[in-house]
Amino acid sequence: MTDSAPSNPIASLLRPVRGRLMLAAGLQVVSAALVLSPLITCSAIARQLLADPADPDIWRTLLIGSFLLGLGLALRGGADLIAHLADNTLTLILRRRVAARLRTAPLGWFTDTTAGQVKQGMQDDVGALHHLVAHSYTEIAGAVATPIAAYAYLFLIDWRLALILAVPVPVFVLIYRRMMADSGKQMGEYGRVLAGINSGVVEFVDGIPVVKTFGQTGRAHAAYRAAVERFTAFFVGWTRPLIVPETISNQLIAPIALLVLTLLFGTGFVAAEWMDGIDVLPFALVGLGLAGPVGALTSNLQALQMGQAAAARLSALLRIDPIPEPVAPVRPSGTRIELDHVHFGYEPDREVLRDITATFEPGSVTAIVGASGSGKSTLARLLLRYADPTAGQIRLGGVSLGQIASAELFRTVGSVFQDVRLLRASIADNIALARPDATRTDVERAAAAANIHERILRLPRGYDSVYGEDAILSGGEAQRVSIARAFLLDPDVLILDEATSAADAESEHAIQTALSALVTERSRTVIVIAHRLDTIRDADQILVLDQGRIVERGRHDDLLDLGGAYQRLWQAQHHTEGLSR
Repeated sequence: MTDSAPSNPIASLLRPVRGRLMLAAGLQVVSAALVLSPLITCSAIARQLLADPADPDIWRTLLIGSFLLGLGLALRGGADLIAHLADNTLTLILRRRVAARLRTAPLGWFTDTTAGQVKQGMQDDVGALHHLVAHSYTEIAGAVATPIAAYAYLFLIDWRLALILAVPVPVFVLIYRRMMADSGKQMGEYGRVLAGINSGVVEFVDGIPVVKTFGQTGRAHAAYRAAVERFTAFFVGWTRPLIVPETISNQLIAPIALLVLTLLFGTGFVAAEWMDGIDVLPFALVGLGLAGPVGALTSNLQALQMGQAAAARLSALLRIDPIPEPVAPVRPSGTRIELDHVHFGYEPDREVLRDITATFEPGSVTAIVGASGSGKSTLARLLLRYADPTAGQIRLGGVSLGQIASAELFRTVGSVFQDVRLLRASIADNIALARPDATRTDVERAAAAANIHERILRLPRGYDSVYGEDAILSGGEAQRVSIARAFLLDPDVLILDEATSAADAESEHAIQTALSALVTERSRTVIVIAHRLDTIRDADQILVLDQGRIVERGRHDDLLDLGGAYQRLWQAQHHTEGLSR
């Protein structure tokens, strides 16, 4: 993380709207006192009616009470409006900040992070802060102010009965404070198991087409079911010990409990002539109204606790190390790529690539082959700066990748990976991601070059069809859309990572035709991560990786003559030794 974690994540995140929240809370406090006016008015009118049913001041008391109630409700509405507007502002700010941080995060970060974790941060955690900002702070302010105002009024009438009626409150506070302390210890784990469910949902949905094809629907939801069961076990274990103390605490301030206290002691005080019978009425009315605010206080304190945990996770998301940008960017001179004793590992004690040294000449085609797990895709991603090497250097046009601005690097180096990712946007917009200023003619020309133009025209709305809605594409068709992006970008360096792995025979032919055109369209540096060795027989250079090292390099025929790792890979694919070249 580039920034240290804030000591109070909520205070840090709420700083842009803190003034508005304080104003909303202040209005809510005043409103909480004013909305007690109907109860106080009822007591005052009852006293006047007993004294003189014809007293004209009764109407004035009623009007004053109605005015105070109306003012209180107006202030409450104003507080809610200010809080919701503050929430809208904060939600926009936070989502923009998270999006901006994700935009600058190293591409490798997304490999190590599940979609469920990102979704939880951008959606669930921001949503938790929404309830906190739009509702909880104002409701907590009102829930605290209402009992204070009520007890202040009751103490003015009779301090002895008010004191008795106040006894359950500190007992309730002590019990609930202990519950909140125990609950707070579980909030971190709550976020983790909830992230597990989010990840399980994403994986379940992504895997449905594949597992249904192979009749393994039971396995498809196994991970999701396991995540739900973990959440259930955690939640039951968390809440079960809280049931008894919560029930006791709620009964202490329940309306029936306060009414019993009022009638029991009020009757005794009236019998002892310590107070008039009419003075018991405000205690019965006001006391019955205390349970609501106190209940709102407890529920919003729980929301505050969940908001604190969400704020901590959001703060961590906002402290992702951005990809280091050079202070003084240098433009590469040409497209010659040099790997100079490159080492890389996702973990400090486990290297994936070891001492890789190679050169990719401009206008050449270099194929990288090897068994699964040999480091082929990792090497390709280092060329796109998914991460920086742990040792050694990668240079483009004589300039270290770390000295090239990211925008310049991504304009120069294009890619087509086996894992196609299309956005839920129009097909035209998906292709234009490579060059947002491209015209529709440019987009269609790129699609035609990628052998996908005719298929797009058959969609319900053509290029305006939205992927995932009225644009349902096969894996091979989606791959050709990604190739159209590469055509539109027209990069000087092109990286192809097993681009035909998800295609059927017909789509594979279309993809290979498109790729051949993309490779030969002009003199560009091409790097192919190959699984099918037949497709790279004419490559200018073949690098053979084994356990993160280059063990052989050369052209197809020369490598076969060596009788080493490449020959074994070739024979394994063709099932028989000595197959004709």
